Amino acid sequence: MASLRTWFKATQPQSFVASLVGVALGTAIAWDHRRTFDLAGLVLAAIGVVCLHAGTNMSNDSIDFQRGVDDLPPHLVSPFTGGARVLPDAAVSLEAHRRVWIGFFAVAAVIGLVLAVTRPNGWILLVLGAVGGGIGVFYTLPPLALQYHGVGEIAVAIIFGPIVVLGSYAVQTGTLGWEPLLASIPLGLLVAAFLLVNEMPEHETDPRGGKRTIPARIGLEKSARLYEILVGSALVFLAALSILQIVPWIAVLGLVAVLPLRRAIAILRLHYREYPAHIPANAATIQAVLLLGVAMTAAYLVAAQAGL
Repeated sequence: MASLRTWFKATQPQSFVASLVGVALGTAIAWDHRRTFDLAGLVLAAIGVVCLHAGTNMSNDSIDFQRGVDDLPPHLVSPFTGGARVLPDAAVSLEAHRRVWIGFFAVAAVIGLVLAVTRPNGWILLVLGAVGGGIGVFYTLPPLALQYHGVGEIAVAIIFGPIVVLGSYAVQTGTLGWEPLLASIPLGLLVAAFLLVNEMPEHETDPRGGKRTIPARIGLEKSARLYEILVGSALVFLAALSILQIVPWIAVLGLVAVLPLRRAIAILRLHYREYPAHIPANAATIQAVLLLGVAMTAAYLVAAQAGL
């Protein structure tokens, strides 16, 4: 029987940063707007989003394993590529793995229903949950298999940007708003960039299993340029939101993400064809997601306290 440590590894917990910073940001915006804070709602939202993320990660690994996508040469295997490796390494059985990720999706659905029933205007959470859940379930599962058709970046930008942030805001306030929607876009763009840079090393191996990701379609050089466009757009959009005071001006603190992103861009310009030489670019991108999300969350809490 596999250990808890093995099952924890199977969920790829290092990626949960993308989920949790969105929950924190949506909750902080709600506090700034309404001075309302529901701890139980926050905890349930965080658990539900993480369960959806875990189920998506594991179902992705399951499909990739069955199609031979994760049969990678050793130099391409890293914490950012090739999945959690529990299936190729025979650490767990495929059937047990399948039961666990179905369980994660089920828990996420139950939590979503509980929140929808117990919160004002629960229909908002039902709609957001249905969209986010549908994207998560069909990220790699047929018939849509979104990542296999080259739209994985769009999918994660939607989930980890508007869906998570708006959903967390709605849990606290029972409403939607333009500000949380717009504030979520830089975060979603950075998560999309993180997926893109993670797909680059597998641009030749993915198509063998029918996985036509963006790097597989357009090549590494254009993918590296697209990465720069995504991260640059995220930072410019955040700066514009702050300057126009659509978000509190102090949210410009999120531009601290430029520090790891500059390093990532420099590495990719030199090593976009070389792996594992560009692993630091992958790491720097998830660091940027964390920094931007935490800084924006802190900015909203400071704005609420100072009346900015």
